[in-house]
Amino acid sequence: MSATLAMKNIKVRAFGTTTTVPNHAIARLMYYLDCVATVIDVDDRRLTDYQNYNELSGEELVAVYALAKIFHPSIFINAGIFILDQKLLFNHSNQFYEITDETIGFHANREIVIGGKVRKVLKLMACNNAWLSKYYFMPIQELDDIVRRIEDEENYRRQVLTTQTSVIEKPVYITEDFKSSPVSITCPFCGKAITTRTKAKFNFVACCCFLFFGVLYCCVQIFGDKNPCCCDITHICPNCGKIVGHYDSC
Repeated sequence: MSATLAMKNIKVRAFGTTTTVPNHAIARLMYYLDCVATVIDVDDRRLTDYQNYNELSGEELVAVYALAKIFHPSIFINAGIFILDQKLLFNHSNQFYEITDETIGFHANREIVIGGKVRKVLKLMACNNAWLSKYYFMPIQELDDIVRRIEDEENYRRQVLTTQTSVIEKPVYITEDFKSSPVSITCPFCGKAITTRTKAKFNFVACCCFLFFGVLYCCVQIFGDKNPCCCDITHICPNCGKIVGHYDSC
């Protein structure tokens, strides 16, 4: 649609096309962003593709929500970019205008700062409160719970990954390389060449075997290439402090 409107002897061109917006909160909010992208320059136009709203990932849905929060209608109304005037709508709920004379009565800033970024004003848009309610305030309200649920699920996923990582980072390597005395190895955690630091822990079972079986216990331990001591030994990396191995006395 194209028309020319005279206002205080100043002419502006009305333009726009009729479209059908899917009746879904995300689609309606993306249509709002599409209208915003018509009046100012917007970086990511894929977040305005309201016809394909159902192809959004959870991360993209949150991005749409966050961008809409930044582009609050009050910013554009206060700057004279959104005009709440029923006479300018031509029986529509919103109508775009192209400025043909910079001295028009309702002055639109040629640039506007939103979210810390200077953006160029391209067009004006007339609308009414019902349009703002349908395509901004109601969708935002509906998406509040959805976005909060997505963020909660993401936080839970990160907590699970953190827990799994912390478990993975503390393995105990029980191999024949670890004896009761320090050994020289490459730490599997920090990658440094180290000589392990040992920490002894009393083994009650080994002590009982020594007391009851005496020499026989010692022979069995020596034959099994074991140290006949009564302590278990933990090997620790002196560089990163991680447990890298363990020695059982029996």
